[in-house]
Amino acid sequence: MPAAFVARQPIFNHKLSVVGYELLFRGGYIHDAPIADPEKATATVVLNALTELDLGRLVGGKTAWVNVSREFILGGLVAAVPPGVVGFEILESDLVEQDMVEALRDLKAKGYKLSLDHFFNRAESQPHLDLFDAVKLSMLDLGHEELATQLQRLQSFEGRIVAEKLSTREDHEAAVNAGFEYFQGFFFCKPSVVATRGVSANRLALMQVLAALQNPDIELNEVEALIRHDVALSFRLLRYVNSAYFGLRSEVRSIGQALALLGTENARRWATLSVLASIDDKPTELTLTALTRARFCELAGGRLGIASPAEMFTLGLFSVIDAMMDSPMHDVVESLPFAEDMREALVLHRGSRGILLDTVEAFEHGDDENARTVVPQGGEIYLDAIMWANSTAESLFGGGGGTATATPARTRTSAASAESKAPPAVPLNSKAPPAPAPAPPAAPAAAVADAKPGFFARLFGRLFPSLRRS
Repeated sequence: MPAAFVARQPIFNHKLSVVGYELLFRGGYIHDAPIADPEKATATVVLNALTELDLGRLVGGKTAWVNVSREFILGGLVAAVPPGVVGFEILESDLVEQDMVEALRDLKAKGYKLSLDHFFNRAESQPHLDLFDAVKLSMLDLGHEELATQLQRLQSFEGRIVAEKLSTREDHEAAVNAGFEYFQGFFFCKPSVVATRGVSANRLALMQVLAALQNPDIELNEVEALIRHDVALSFRLLRYVNSAYFGLRSEVRSIGQALALLGTENARRWATLSVLASIDDKPTELTLTALTRARFCELAGGRLGIASPAEMFTLGLFSVIDAMMDSPMHDVVESLPFAEDMREALVLHRGSRGILLDTVEAFEHGDDENARTVVPQGGEIYLDAIMWANSTAESLFGGGGGTATATPARTRTSAASAESKAPPAVPLNSKAPPAPAPAPPAAPAAAVADAKPGFFARLFGRLFPSLRRS
């Protein structure tokens, strides 16, 4: 089977903690060969992708929501996915068929989680709302006023009501004001205040630290001086180096000793990420997005020969700095010692660097068809970047990362997927692994699709032996 591409889109609660991810699947062969039955082909791609992925690493123990077609449900492919592992999103338009309703009732009785997508509150849907753990209202389809109206009509619904396709902070604020408690979209990647000129004073200090850390010639003693000025950053570093991950026989008590263990490049990158993670009032998912983009640009940029891996990592990392600092990108970039091509890429998305940023954003939104033409095997690289970002976040957030469990404010059922233990953090720069216990290097992007089959693959193989890969 050609490698399947997956994108994930976070679902937040009212505290902007992630409570689940919607997974978007694509299959490489769908665009390359004629398909006699598109619905069945889509269903097969979804199932195959599920069998190949380590969902625990991909969603960090959260519920993984997957859009599925009526063919996936009625054709019996759903039987290969155990209840509680993923939730299925069903289009409201599919409820017009009685056989579909009966199949969903059977799935509900077996413990599957169900969500009703593209919900317009049609009259024929009302008798069946008890089947669903969540309904999703699209800001793009309904607009601000109608979204609020539909929410009021759903007051008797006991499950989660999600406002989805929120593209801007204004969309999110409108949903909050309407009374929604669950949100989906990439609004968190936008600055809260884009009309204000300049960067606030308290964040200017962070900017100065970040700018200094981007100097490739910076020395360890300079990094030490920067870290010493921030008590929280000093604490993070000592906690990180003294963690069980390193397995040291004696405790490290000085910043200098900790930095010596890491090495200059590891220390510089770790400090940069930690400064970003220390920015207050921003959802953890924003840092994960920065990490994912940084890793993607590092791998893809190196493969395309655009620039050095360090430059490409910085490009991806700073692509959300406007949202981090709540200032227009142009103002933020003015405070950083970047070359003109880097500035144009971040502000205007120009040049090969700008095209790379457009590409990773396309993967985030599940729009992989055009992105694949820019970056060969880009889907595999993006998946590798997601896994790396989750692992790296472990060291930044003291074991929680972007996968910290949030208690839902509204829920109808207690069925939930089991918590998955995230893998140990990997070194931030495999060229200079920290001693004395270096972690295994990240798997090459091309090898992701060929990873050893896990639980899903074994189960699928037993249920459908004739469809095993040759």
